[in-house]
Formats: sequence, C-alpha cells, structure tokens
Amino acid sequence: MKILINIFLVLAGAMPKIKTGGELMNTLELTADKMAIMDVVYKYCRAIDRLDRELLESVFHEDSIHHHGEYKGPSKQFCDFAFDILSAMEHTQHLVGNILIEVKDNIAWSESYWQAYHRMAKGKSFEGQGGFIADHNPEIDEDVFVSGRYIDKLEKRNGEWKIIKRQGVHDWVRFEPASDKGWREGPGPAPGRGDRSDPAYERD
Repeated sequence: MKILINIFLVLAGAMPKIKTGGELMNTLELTADKMAIMDVVYKYCRAIDRLDRELLESVFHEDSIHHHGEYKGPSKQFCDFAFDILSAMEHTQHLVGNILIEVKDNIAWSESYWQAYHRMAKGKSFEGQGGFIADHNPEIDEDVFVSGRYIDKLEKRNGEWKIIKRQGVHDWVRFEPASDKGWREGPGPAPGRGDRSDPAYERD
C-alpha cells in the first residue's frame, strides 16, 4: 500500500523527483555561488567596521560603480569617501540579515538587509558631509542606528565573485543620546577594535 501511495504522490507532483547527476551538479554549483556571494557581503561589513582598506577593495571589481548616500562614482573612490567618515567615529557595527540572491550564469543580483550602529562623539561635526550624519549634534555623544539594504550586481570573473554595481538604500535612521551602560573596561572579554588589531584577525 505504501508503495502505491508513494507512486501516486510522485505522479501528482507532491514529492520531489530524484535529481539526475547533471541536475545535482547544477544545484551544488548554484549553492556554492550563493555562499560565495554572501561571503562578499560579510567581508564588506568586516572591512567597514575594522577600517580594513585592503579587504574593502577586494570585494569590488576594478570597474565597479557605487551609489551610497551622497556618494556616486567608482567603488574604489568610495573607499576613500567611507573611510574619511568612519575614521571620525568612535565605534561602528554593521549587521546583515536577509539576503536574497538571483544567479544567472556569471552574473548575480542580490538584496541584503542591514542594520548599522555608529557612535558619533561630542565635538565632532559632520556638517557639510550630507546624508544622515549631517544631523549629528556635536554638543553631545550620540548613538546612531541606521537600517537599509545593499542592492548589488555581481560578476564572477576567473572563478571569483565581486561587486560590479552597488546601490545603498537607507530605509530608516534613529539618533539617541549615547549610553555606555554595560560597557566593560578592564578584565573580561576583549572589546572590539576599529582596526586590524581586533581579535577577529588573531590566528593563534
């Protein structure tokens, strides 16, 4: 009876058909491509938070273009634009959530949801920079939370996926007076660092 039921379900399309060798290889290749693309997005976030210029440049092809906030131009020059701003902040943390990826041959498109935290220090003025950071009140320390999406077009060249076009979208932003409640100094877990001295780079 079970055999008859299973045959009926297969014929009705209710059970997945067994993949052929070629179909299985295509599925594995697609999965590997999507994992490699997600790794590109994750590397971008580390590079931004650790101010790792070499790593940041590695996620873009040489001819990549970029539109994020007030910046529009080559991705390589975006690195200068971003580091000028981020280096003036005390802390940043970028977190990636939903990532939807579409792959067609050696081209891919992805939408990555992200949330970012920025500590903007008292006495630091971002006036004239444009975008949300221009709203920082330099009379106080502020914690700024931003949520948005990275809309990327990627290309696989010589077996490696990199971004060839990025559109950064800001969906919302919130400013709050800074709070260091719970921040630990001294004994305890090592605090994160905004450079390559961060524990993530240790290989001991």
